[in-house]
Amino acid sequence: MAGGSGRIPQPSGHRHNDPRFGLRMTGRRIFANQLSQMFHIARRKVGLAEHGPALSVAAFQKPEGP
Repeated sequence: MAGGSGRIPQPSGHRHNDPRFGLRMTGRRIFANQLSQMFHIARRKVGLAEHGPALSVAAFQKPEGP
């Protein structure tokens, strides 16, 4: 296995690190799809809602000073 990561290497012609803006650190292949499916199944099994609660900034205050 390349680099000892335990994962299957990317097919030739594909980079492990895509420097293009907006694509870095995003999953776009089989591994990302499998991880997403496992997360959604686990979320349903434990009863988590698809979307979290509404968030509020009411508890935050602007710091004093310059």
